[in-house]
Amino acid sequence: MIIIAADKSRFANILNNRWVQHISYWIFYLLFFAVTWGSYDMNFEKTMMVELVNLPAKIALVYWVIYYLFPKFLYKRQIGKFILLFGISLIVVAFTTRFTDNYIILKYYLKEFETQPLFSYVQIIRSSINLGTVIAIPFILKLVDHVNRVQQNEQLLVREKLEAELVFLKNQVQPHFLFNTLNSLYSLILKKSDQSLDVILKLSELLRYMLYETNSKSVDLTKEIDSIKSYLELEKIRYGDRIDLSFNLWGDLGSNQIAPMLILPFIENSFKHSTKGFDGNAWITIDLGITNNELKLKIENSVPQSSSDQESIIGGIGLQNVKRRLSLLYADKYELKITDNEDSYSINLNLQLQ
Repeated sequence: MIIIAADKSRFANILNNRWVQHISYWIFYLLFFAVTWGSYDMNFEKTMMVELVNLPAKIALVYWVIYYLFPKFLYKRQIGKFILLFGISLIVVAFTTRFTDNYIILKYYLKEFETQPLFSYVQIIRSSINLGTVIAIPFILKLVDHVNRVQQNEQLLVREKLEAELVFLKNQVQPHFLFNTLNSLYSLILKKSDQSLDVILKLSELLRYMLYETNSKSVDLTKEIDSIKSYLELEKIRYGDRIDLSFNLWGDLGSNQIAPMLILPFIENSFKHSTKGFDGNAWITIDLGITNNELKLKIENSVPQSSSDQESIIGGIGLQNVKRRLSLLYADKYELKITDNEDSYSINLNLQLQ
């Protein structure tokens, strides 16, 4: 079985070789027309020699067009110059074949036919048209190949641009989150709280996740949830009983993948804005679950009466970034609804996971 597979691979490599493909095309072309014309008098040897006489000029025309005129003018959209030079090339080769027709083919192989004037424009036009049979297939194949390459390059550029944008957005989210957490740690240190050690421990867990787990396009949902739990522990240490926090998980969370750092900015946003103008009566409810490979996230938080600047809630850096990442990564596979009431703010996200 291994020997057969190796033989198939070797055969496939031979077929994909450019020299093999080109030589095969010319052999097929030669045989096709030799057999076609030779079938009239069953003299295949004669028609083979007739085709061989003009074959070098035809080969020269084909490769001149597809390897010089195409990249030099057609690919650069200099259509006028391409048509002009292509027409001149066709006439030159047509005249060359007129010469070989009169002084070689009609003289040695087709003696029964009368020679025509060498500079007869009718015969030159006829020869030019006949040359179309040899150049048509290479012309079309090369043009189709170029169009495919252009499309692939455009798709590659678009993909690279999107990936670069995603990296930029993710790298923005992480420092944004880190600065907020360091602010919490700073306030605890000022208070000389023993909980600052716990904050450092939880922060190290989050940093480890950010540095080593979020470089891939997707992570286990359970890892993302663990990072959320670490973040919630940090905020519990920071606010204690001053925030009523409810975190509910349900469904099969262990068999799904999600883009890293996608949920955390929503939760961070709820903490940030429920405590803006903090009056000691803040509450946050987080509900996260999976049903039929669809993630359902609902986050609702209180809005202090002293906080009237709701534009800052909608326009935070972290939230704007995660919206953009959703549109790039999941396109039409998600639904995000934001509700801004007088005393509460909620986010509902339905996300179809792969």
